[in-house]
Amino acid sequence: MKQYLTEMHSFAAVMEYGGFTAAAKVLNVSKGLISQQVTRLEEALGTQLLFRSTRKLELTETGAAFLVYCQRLGENAEAGFDAVESLRKSPTGTVRITVPVSFGEIFLNDIITTFQGHHPDIVIELELENRYRNLKSDPVDMAIRAGLTDDPDQVAIPLGQLSELVCASPAYWRTNRPLITPTDLIDHNCINNFHYCKDNRWLFFGADGPQSIVVRGTLRLNHYPLIRNAACNNLGVARLPRYIAMAEIAAGRLETRLDAYKSPRSPISLVYPYQGALPLKNRLFIDFIRNWFHTRPDLLESQT
Repeated sequence: MKQYLTEMHSFAAVMEYGGFTAAAKVLNVSKGLISQQVTRLEEALGTQLLFRSTRKLELTETGAAFLVYCQRLGENAEAGFDAVESLRKSPTGTVRITVPVSFGEIFLNDIITTFQGHHPDIVIELELENRYRNLKSDPVDMAIRAGLTDDPDQVAIPLGQLSELVCASPAYWRTNRPLITPTDLIDHNCINNFHYCKDNRWLFFGADGPQSIVVRGTLRLNHYPLIRNAACNNLGVARLPRYIAMAEIAAGRLETRLDAYKSPRSPISLVYPYQGALPLKNRLFIDFIRNWFHTRPDLLESQT
């Protein structure tokens, strides 16, 4: 129905300005042309949109329902022009984002530094918080979250999947028994994150199906960067999110084991409240974060 966009615009103008004459004046066309366009629209729809009289115009029930969509055309077009115009200017304002603590500590600083190099007038307010903030009532624009998001009032942009790697320092592996299968973990000093794994149980998926292992160790922490540091200092075997472990693995300070066994996956999403047209500053930051993770597949696994 793209060929009727002009007719829809004219119909909305007739109702907005109170008649054919007024609409024709605003649109700088003849009254006859406006009348013809509304008539063509009625013929295309196969129903009457207006009750016409010499004194006033009244919408039919169908006309009232259809008018809403015609009005949105104009609103969306205006918003589009405003968006293009704003792109020609330097965007300003504050973007507030809440992020899990360890996630933000590792690389949000890099993201923000690079983003503000492109948009120096946008202020980023970053909150590191493991609890979920209410995006509707709290003064927060967006959040990075792990797990499924099924709130119909929120938009969730997938960034990747969180996975974990079993790691220890090269010195630890040299002085302890080989780790070939998950059951071998019972012979190792395991550093457990008691915040996420309260029962000390590590789950793996291998060729023979899932395996659940209760690990033991002399150190239990609730912060992944601390667990990473402990593993680098030869204190035991750690199970670390890929985004925390990769830099240490690349530097040779950690080595992985049990690579044939996969950890449970958890989707990571950038979430913001559904609100129609986003402010330019928010849209720019959202697009930047999504593209940044797309170029760093070493940190989060693909959703596919």
